[in-house]
Amino acid sequence: MNNPIDSLREAVIRDAQAQAYEIMQDAIAAGQRLAAEMDARIAQDRSEALAKAEQKAMQEQQRLLASAQGKIQKERLLEREKRIAEVIDAARSALAEYARQPGVGRDLLLKLCVEGATALRSEKVLLVVRPDQRSWVDTPFLLAVQQQSGKRVELSGENLTAIGGVIVTSLDGRERFDNTLDNRLARVIDDVRAMIWTRISHAR
Repeated sequence: MNNPIDSLREAVIRDAQAQAYEIMQDAIAAGQRLAAEMDARIAQDRSEALAKAEQKAMQEQQRLLASAQGKIQKERLLEREKRIAEVIDAARSALAEYARQPGVGRDLLLKLCVEGATALRSEKVLLVVRPDQRSWVDTPFLLAVQQQSGKRVELSGENLTAIGGVIVTSLDGRERFDNTLDNRLARVIDDVRAMIWTRISHAR
């Protein structure tokens, strides 16, 4: 016959063991959940880190690409500007050579002198020309300017440093008309540059 005390002790032990088992199972389950959460968090952090690294790498690649493209574009622009400058210099040299020819150069100078004298309000004007073209401005030349402009004209004692053309001034110096080839070229330089730029662009 079983002792009631022993039976009670065994029942208590069984209950304690059952509770301990449940506690242990709960602890294991909690540990597994915690491990899963940690794995998920680590995976998320790794994914975010990789995404940030990829984004940063892409941004750096785009920056380097933009920098390279900008450098290439700048080099092309500089090369075109160089070619435009060369064309303009060549045109300026050709214009200067044309203006120095005794026949056509003298006719061109006469036209520019008449235009400049007509532009001033003064009745008497002075003509400033290049030293190598002063011999062209003789009496017949001055008479031609006077007849075509309606002004009395004289050759100034000053010398012109431009590639050609004339500067017309009043006797008191208050009026001045720059009709040099340099100034006329400067007036149309933007149009000339645009034309050359277009031709260079289409030639590529």
